[in-house]
Amino acid sequence: MNRQLQTIFPRFLAVACILLVVAMPLRSQAQELRFNSGGGPLTLTVQSATAGSEPVDALDNSSEIFWDANFGVPAKMTVSTIAPGQNFDLYLLLSVPSQGAGGQGVVQPEVQLIDGMLDTDLLTGIPSTLPGRQGFGTLEYRASATVSDGNSTELGDDSHIVTFTLLAQ
Repeated sequence: MNRQLQTIFPRFLAVACILLVVAMPLRSQAQELRFNSGGGPLTLTVQSATAGSEPVDALDNSSEIFWDANFGVPAKMTVSTIAPGQNFDLYLLLSVPSQGAGGQGVVQPEVQLIDGMLDTDLLTGIPSTLPGRQGFGTLEYRASATVSDGNSTELGDDSHIVTFTLLAQ
């Protein structure tokens, strides 16, 4: 299942994200990783700063992700990115609503998406049985830039290929 998410920052910060969803089976069981809402073209714009101040971060939390970690063992979700020529900062935070005593794993802190980064944990300890192995959350992207970073008119837009992976832990 692939879904694309493209983010463009035309002023201080220009970042394009393409989400490539990858489910990696351990056995012949079916795993699922999909987007329930959001995705597709996504625009985050960090506006120019007023004299003497820094630009305000741009946020987008319109993408909801769903998973079924049907591996028969505890699982995790990771994220990585490729962003050749990256000049600006992009962050990702997974927010998961509370789902009762069984839990849905341990949500990790906000991840900075850096060109060439290795798979970084977003959610660990996803239970191996129902209902805990299934869950959903909101993906919040945060674009950040400082005056000293320059601007996309001079440096061009950043383009990210962001990969989510669901795998046995």
